[in-house]
Amino acid sequence: MRIIDITGTIKEDMWSYGPPLPEVEIKEVSTLDKEGESNFSLLLGSISGTYLETGAHRLPRQPALIDIRIRRMITTAFVFKLRDKGPLEHITRNELITSNINVREDSAILIRTGWDRMWEEPNFIKHSPDFTKDAMEWLLEKTPSIIGADIPCFDDPEDSEGLVNMLFEKGALILAPLVNLDKITKTEVELIVLPPKIDRVSACPCRAIIRE
Repeated sequence: MRIIDITGTIKEDMWSYGPPLPEVEIKEVSTLDKEGESNFSLLLGSISGTYLETGAHRLPRQPALIDIRIRRMITTAFVFKLRDKGPLEHITRNELITSNINVREDSAILIRTGWDRMWEEPNFIKHSPDFTKDAMEWLLEKTPSIIGADIPCFDDPEDSEGLVNMLFEKGALILAPLVNLDKITKTEVELIVLPPKIDRVSACPCRAIIRE
């Protein structure tokens, strides 16, 4: 059995979705030398780094993250390993279909585009690849529990209908942005994704791993 960490590292001066979300701040508030113990305060947004997100982020009457069953966060995942995507390039329905992967209902779908190579770059968010509407429709036809990808933005900026809202309306969760999907060697694997148990929030940074 192999364990693959698909979680991006959270650190200061990393990318951010911008206001009203804060920049990441990791501050040591006591040290071994002075106080005899090392402690830190953390300032994060709910979608800093790799995060799990529910429809409550965009839609009314949707569950908070704390209300999602743990069992849903430990699930089978099907991995689509697409060719490397460039800036603002679309993920299309045709390339998903031609991947020839038979996805089972209520599982996770993970999309590899190679964009995690840009994690440290200033245009990681601004130039993110995204899904076309028909690609998202095709994915949602599979009734996934979670849709994850190594990109920070799912919405096509030219699509006024909002692909993320479409995803949430179908009850799916978002897991993004991911890293190391290229290290997965199998199409069908086990996904384990566990966010902290925090009240009220619609999303939270999490640790996500693959077992294959």
